[in-house]
Amino acid sequence: MRAIFIIGCALVGALAAYFGQPSVHKNPDLILIIITVFTVFAGFLIAIITIIGDPIMIPHGSWRIAEVRRDVMMSRLSWHVGLLICYLLTIGLLFTGVVLEKALDEHSLWRLWVERSYLFVGVTSFLFTFALPSALVQMQSARYDAEIERRRREAGIDPTDKPDGA
Repeated sequence: MRAIFIIGCALVGALAAYFGQPSVHKNPDLILIIITVFTVFAGFLIAIITIIGDPIMIPHGSWRIAEVRRDVMMSRLSWHVGLLICYLLTIGLLFTGVVLEKALDEHSLWRLWVERSYLFVGVTSFLFTFALPSALVQMQSARYDAEIERRRREAGIDPTDKPDGA
């Protein structure tokens, strides 16, 4: 399912880059908006990665539980780090496009492909962002489940027993 999502986002990004490039060519207002949006996205994502990756969020229990949970958390965070890299790449390509706008003539192939590149990476990473809330909810749900399990064990209740009505 994840592979289909990634391929779909990349396909939409490629189509948007190809057909949308004429709209961004010589449009400084649009470039400023894109840079602002991705800068905010990058800052927000750094905050999320910092909070989620904080070791204080590791549930109580043995070192083995912590080690297993660390590996799961690190694999989940790798998606977020990849998304952050896409945001930063978009900003870098936009910056390159602004510099090339002044350095090259209007019909340069370099400008064309840099514009298409930042549109592709920008649209694709924007679409990837739609998966972020779901991933965050899953991580928080797993943390709550682990904490509930820990409290049930402390209370001497079998963690597999469900409360009445569940």
